[in-house]
Amino acid sequence: MQRIQRITLLCLGLLIGAVAASAAEFPTGPIRLVVGFPPGGGTDGAARIVAEKLGPELGQTIIVDNRAGAGGTIGALSVARSAPDGHTLFFGTGAELMINPITRKTAPYDVLKDFVPITEAGGVSFVLVVPAASPIDSVQTLVSHAGAQPGRLQFSSFGVGSTNHLIAELFLSSTGVKATHIPYKGSQPALMALLGGEVGFAFETAAVALPQIKAGKLKALATPSPQRLRDLPDVPTLQELGHKQLVAEGWMGVFAPAGTPADVVGRLNQALVKVLRTADVHDKLTDRGVKVVASSPEEYRRKLGLERDKWQQVVKDAGVALTE
Repeated sequence: MQRIQRITLLCLGLLIGAVAASAAEFPTGPIRLVVGFPPGGGTDGAARIVAEKLGPELGQTIIVDNRAGAGGTIGALSVARSAPDGHTLFFGTGAELMINPITRKTAPYDVLKDFVPITEAGGVSFVLVVPAASPIDSVQTLVSHAGAQPGRLQFSSFGVGSTNHLIAELFLSSTGVKATHIPYKGSQPALMALLGGEVGFAFETAAVALPQIKAGKLKALATPSPQRLRDLPDVPTLQELGHKQLVAEGWMGVFAPAGTPADVVGRLNQALVKVLRTADVHDKLTDRGVKVVASSPEEYRRKLGLERDKWQQVVKDAGVALTE
């Protein structure tokens, strides 16, 4: 019996030693940073800014791997099913990782069970906008207009269950007015519909809306962010206008598959936080409307839990129809 115990302890010691050595040597090869959307979009652009500096910091090549489809779900699933060794990561947003599962009858994954949060890269601001030719020129006018014609005013989104869809639903439930949701397959067609006057309003990302606002093609009424935006200092927050509960932002961050060793997660977090806090990366992300955060894994996990509770309540209160 003692011999068996000695052998067992020896094997356990060798296993622990191998794991420790593996973590100490990480990374041992190129790292794939998966993005669930096509090249050229906001998430892809932010991922490439981070990847450019992360490679030298880790001493390995970072390959941005665009796996688009199903609103980002295909890319997220590919990472969740990957080996938990830190060499396959996901650069994702709240849209595909949290809101998508919440708005489905059968969730494809659970962000807190199937992934390990490494760091929140940053928050994504939105702006409530209307076409330049619209007679609506304030939030009060929008609410009055929608209230006078329940359901006739239309708003666009990137798709059913997208972040800007649920922010709009939060706005409608908070103000007590009704409008009709028109979902589009992505940010670009949703924006074109808004610019063409096919819909009356939208909560567009600040990065996408800003050029159109400056060009005089869209009017900014307010932002659901907790503070006024740097590039739109004259645009009030919804809180300032009396809508105290209307605070909402998107987020983007880096995740590993569940089961990734804590030492590897720590090494990745250390490298990512350093990269995100460099002036070059910080400025480039800020110019894209991303408010850099660079959190610890624990801080990010706590935030994700609170965010999930919030959006589950929004979906319930708004009566959002769950998709298959």
